[in-house]
Amino acid sequence: MTSVPVGEAADLPPARRGTGPVLRSLVLVAVLSLGASCANPDLGTAAGELDAELADLPGVTSVRLDYGEPLPLDSGKIALRVEMSGTATADEVVAVAETAYDAFSTTHRGEEANLAVRTGRTTVSLRSFEPEASTTAVGDAVRTGLAAASGPESVAVDLTTDGVAGGDHVAGTYLVSLPGGSTYADVPALLASLAARHPDDSLVGWGGVASDGASLSYDSGFPPALLVDRWERLQEAGLPLAVRAYSDGPLIAEGRLTDRPDVDDPADRRVLDEITHPQLLALGDGAWVYTVRGSGGASLAEIDRLTCVATAEGPYDEVLEAWFTATSGPCVEQ
Repeated sequence: MTSVPVGEAADLPPARRGTGPVLRSLVLVAVLSLGASCANPDLGTAAGELDAELADLPGVTSVRLDYGEPLPLDSGKIALRVEMSGTATADEVVAVAETAYDAFSTTHRGEEANLAVRTGRTTVSLRSFEPEASTTAVGDAVRTGLAAASGPESVAVDLTTDGVAGGDHVAGTYLVSLPGGSTYADVPALLASLAARHPDDSLVGWGGVASDGASLSYDSGFPPALLVDRWERLQEAGLPLAVRAYSDGPLIAEGRLTDRPDVDDPADRRVLDEITHPQLLALGDGAWVYTVRGSGGASLAEIDRLTCVATAEGPYDEVLEAWFTATSGPCVEQ
């Protein structure tokens, strides 16, 4: 081993000098400087100006703004909640959506932007990040959704311009709610009426909701007849199901009971079986997730035939899963 006299360390190659901590510090400073230089500008002031502009529009009763400052390698986030009079006109609601989106697509382009509007029982939500849609296209999409509600009906308009490549670059769903006293039997007629009045756009889905909680929504145009027939068979078991269906196959079905059955009580178990067994058989083959909740919202059972994941979170999970597996065979992941 070669010894190095004291005072000759300066002659060693750089890799053998005691500069590790200094080098790491320099690298850290460089990384932090790079991250700071990559951060988007803080647009909090502009967000406040948009808040004030919306508050001055006709029909608006209040505006709540939440703005998250951009961080290194992460964009800013703007969220607006607008309350409007229950008598606000379609033109007034569209004006709010267009004003917000115009700012989302220009000043706040590249930020996660969300708008939520409520007028009476009707709601409008809009998401944006790096949109390609025109303000006119967004306004037209909102107006179409609002026109779906006539008389006592209401509608939930849920739109996005984030990553929508085709058409007018606007996608989403229109979910029309029927007035009090309606049941699942009223939903197919509603959907047929809507289909007769509105064009079928593959980027925007339609759905209907009865006041008893039964609903059907589809992600691409209007639900096809075979899907509606299958949905009606699901509802006939007596527990209203909220069903989301997708054009590529999967169904997500959820029902909520009006009480909290005791799964360990034989009488309560029989009632559950009488409800759930026919609904599971109606779901049949294919990809779906079926959830039953009690009156408080806690899950009683969830059967997953989409990913074949057994949750075992609800007290009725294992027994229901065992019955359906014995009846229809083991789950095969879709």
